[in-house]
Amino acid sequence: MIELVPLLAILLALIFARIDIAFAIGTVSYLWLFIAGESMTTGVTRIFSGLNSFVLLAIPFFLLAGELMNNSEITDRIVRFANYTIGRIRGGLAQANVLASLFFAGITGAAVADVAALGSVFIPSMTEEGYDQDFSSAITAASSIVGPIIPPSIIIVIYGSVTSTSIGALFAAAVVPGLMLGAALMVITGVLSVRQNYPSHSPDVPRGEVPSLIFDSLVALTMPAIILGGILGGVFTPTEAAAIACVYALLIGGVFYRTLGRDDIRESLSVTLERSTQLYAIIGFASILSWMLAKEGITRELAAALIEMGLGPIAFMLVIGLVLLFVGTWLEIGAAAIILAPTLASIAQTLGIPAYQFGIMFIVTLNFGLITPPLGICLFAASSVSERPVWEISKKIVPFYVADIAVLLAIIYFPELTLAFPRLAGF
Repeated sequence: MIELVPLLAILLALIFARIDIAFAIGTVSYLWLFIAGESMTTGVTRIFSGLNSFVLLAIPFFLLAGELMNNSEITDRIVRFANYTIGRIRGGLAQANVLASLFFAGITGAAVADVAALGSVFIPSMTEEGYDQDFSSAITAASSIVGPIIPPSIIIVIYGSVTSTSIGALFAAAVVPGLMLGAALMVITGVLSVRQNYPSHSPDVPRGEVPSLIFDSLVALTMPAIILGGILGGVFTPTEAAAIACVYALLIGGVFYRTLGRDDIRESLSVTLERSTQLYAIIGFASILSWMLAKEGITRELAAALIEMGLGPIAFMLVIGLVLLFVGTWLEIGAAAIILAPTLASIAQTLGIPAYQFGIMFIVTLNFGLITPPLGICLFAASSVSERPVWEISKKIVPFYVADIAVLLAIIYFPELTLAFPRLAGF
C-alpha cells in the first residue's frame, strides 16, 4: 500500500498555499496514480465516471436560478421583509440578518453567496446602528451556513449522488434541522443583544406598502416551495426541479418585477458557468482520489477499524462528527463528501443508523467547517466585506458555534428530527 501521509501532507501544503482546491486535489490524485503505476488515462476515466450522473446536472440549474433571483434585486426585498417582520425587537437588525439568511437559503443554497449578498447590506447597516463590527460580521458568517442545509442544497445533491440516497428524502430531512439552526442562532443573538444593549430597529415601511412588501417576498419564497413540493410530490426529479426553478426565476425577474435585463442574464450565465466549472472540477478530481483510496484498500481498512472499535450508533456519529469538523475546516465540502461519504454511509448502515439521519448529520457537520478558523471560507468572506481581521471575527463567532454544536447533538440523539418529515412525504 502506498504511504498516504506524504500525499496528505502535499494536499494540505497546497491548500495552505492557497492553490485552488480543485487543482490541489487533482495534483495529488495524479501524483498518486503515477506512483501507483496506473495509466494517466485512468484518471480521465475516473473523472468521467464521477461526473456521469443525471442528478449532478441539477447543480448548474440551481446555481443559475439563484443568480437570476439575485440579479432580480430580490435580496433587497428579502432584507426589507425580514426587517419589517422582526426588526422592532431588541437587536432587531441582527435578528433580521438571521431571518434573511433563512429566506435566502431557499433561493441560493450557497453559504458564500449568502455572506456576499446579505453581508454587504447588513454589516454596514448594523455598524451604523451601533453594533460591534466584528459581531455583525460573525452573525452574518454564522447564519450563512443555513444556506447549504435548507433545500435547495448543492451539497445534498452531491451527497445523494455518491451514496445513492434519495435526494428528495434528504431535502425533506434537512428542513427541520435547518430551521433549528436558524432558531438557535436567533436565540443566541437575542441573548447577546440584551447583554450588549444593542438597539431595536424601526423599519421605514409606510403602512400602504406593507401588503406589497409581503406579496413581493412571498413571490420570491415560492421558488423553494415549488422545488421541494414538486420533488416530494413526485411531480419531477431534482434535476427537473432545478430547471423549473430557472424558468420561474426568469419569469419573476424578467416579467413580474421587470428588473432582469439581458446584461443581468448574461452575467448570471457567466457566474454560473464559472462556479459550475469549479464544482465539476472538484467532483471529477475527488472521484480519482476516492477511487484510489478504495483500490489501495484504505477505505476498507478504515471501515474495519471503525467497526472493530465496537462503537454504538450514537458513539459512532459523535466520533465521525469530530472527524468531519476537522476535515470541513480545510477541505471543500463537496470534495469531502465524495471522498468520505460512501464509506462512512456504508458503515452507518451496518450499525443500523437511518440513512437520512446520517446524511444530514454528515452535511451539517461539514458545513460547520465553513465558519471554523483558521480556514473557514465564510469567515474570510465576511472579513472581505467588513474589512475586519478574521481572528477578531472568529472570537465573536464562538457563541454561535456553540449553538450549532447543540443542534448537531440534537440531530444525533433524536433521529426523528430528520426522519419525521421524510416519513410524512412517503419516503
